[in-house]
Amino acid sequence: MHAKLLFVATLFALVAWKPAESLSQEQMNKMAKNMRKSCMQKIDVLEDKVEGMRRGEFPSDDQNLKCYTTCIMKTLRTFKNGEIDFGMVIKQIDLTMPPESASLVKEVVNTCQKLEYTGDDCNKTYELIKCYYFTNPELFLFP
Repeated sequence: MHAKLLFVATLFALVAWKPAESLSQEQMNKMAKNMRKSCMQKIDVLEDKVEGMRRGEFPSDDQNLKCYTTCIMKTLRTFKNGEIDFGMVIKQIDLTMPPESASLVKEVVNTCQKLEYTGDDCNKTYELIKCYYFTNPELFLFP
């Protein structure tokens, strides 16, 4: 996949701290799978609900799915102290992605950063992930 996405790229920065080109697609997929498995066990969310986000399915009444997004973002250190850390998101994109891919993902981040995120932690991260998907579904990938 040409355009590596925000969350996978962020994962590389936090787990490996190596340039993105040093990791294979297989390694990226394995790390994302492990993160997903860990958060699914912690949150008790159904896999079909997590897969549904990749198809643009974001039910408004699924608190476990919302909290799953918080678990992933906390694991990636992009959500701290009740707030989305957009500075860390951008920094990690720059550290882990090739410039042509990074610019596309940063456009999505800049669009979503302009929104106001309210409610509990789970709602804030869920709304960000929804924004990310609906801003550019072709770039969307979430563990």
